[in-house]
Amino acid sequence: MIFSVDFSVINVNNDIQISISRATKVNQRIVREPTDPNTGRTKDASGNDLVTLHPDYNFLAKGDSNYFLLEGSIKVRYEWFEGDAFNSSHIETYKEVSGSHPEFQRGTVTYGSDFIQGIAVLGNEGLDWKQNPVSYEPNCSKSSIEILENNTRILCPMQHEAGWSFLKADVVPGESIVATKSGDKCYIVFGQTCDVNGTTIAKNDVKKLTSDSVTITNNSSKLCRLIKIYK
Repeated sequence: MIFSVDFSVINVNNDIQISISRATKVNQRIVREPTDPNTGRTKDASGNDLVTLHPDYNFLAKGDSNYFLLEGSIKVRYEWFEGDAFNSSHIETYKEVSGSHPEFQRGTVTYGSDFIQGIAVLGNEGLDWKQNPVSYEPNCSKSSIEILENNTRILCPMQHEAGWSFLKADVVPGESIVATKSGDKCYIVFGQTCDVNGTTIAKNDVKKLTSDSVTITNNSSKLCRLIKIYK
């Protein structure tokens, strides 16, 4: 495992751990390699697998680590080797499963004989609540994230217990979005400074949503990515 990115870590009510990168530099990377003892695949505190295979395609998996871009740009790369569930014959199926998400469509993706590589940029357009564009990833031995801009921020929620779901939304400066409560426990991570019903919420704050819904206004000068985490 190569891990050169520094994170600030927040333990949220012993429900979930929120890690947000800080002071990142170009070329810093997080790499899961085929030589890793676990191949990077993890379990929760009760021993449950945090990887879910696609119901129809065992060569696609919901990852155990959900990385969300909050600011800047990153390169995401998957590489496969002999014996991996995923191979080049599965690329078209991967495109069909992932390609309908608007963020995936505006990204830059390169397909090779033994790799898939994508460039993700936060952009400047608003987006209503949706799943991560890469809801399923190639079930392969090696994956990596590389920082492409200084001070890029990425969020990684780590599950103490399996079963959490994730949605994200993008709000342009001065605009608002409604966040409705989902599940029994529901948290919002704020990518920029926002106003919630007259209260200022700082960038990188995590707040528990207890009411049925709240209106969130982006008070910053940048696009604000919101992450909703619920169970």
